[in-house]
Amino acid sequence: MNEPEPGFVQVKIYDRDYALRTTGDPERLHRICISLDKRMREIAESSGTVDTLKLAILVALSLADDLDRIREELKKMDESLSRRSLECVSMLERFLA
Repeated sequence: MNEPEPGFVQVKIYDRDYALRTTGDPERLHRICISLDKRMREIAESSGTVDTLKLAILVALSLADDLDRIREELKKMDESLSRRSLECVSMLERFLA
């Protein structure tokens, strides 16, 4: 691979080379691309899909599903934390009264 210009990161996703511009951490972008490549290969193997566009859509749907589940878990955790915080405040108020 050729050395990318400053601000660009050279990556390979599903056997294709990309020069991606980033203002963030280049190593983080590399990790994300490695994860994406792995997910594409897993889904290609399990679905038998060879069409790159269809594969990209399946991966996007899989990632969107993961994101939705994580958001729901985060919401439940936030609600639980809020409930526990209110319980602690109530206990402190009783203790200090």
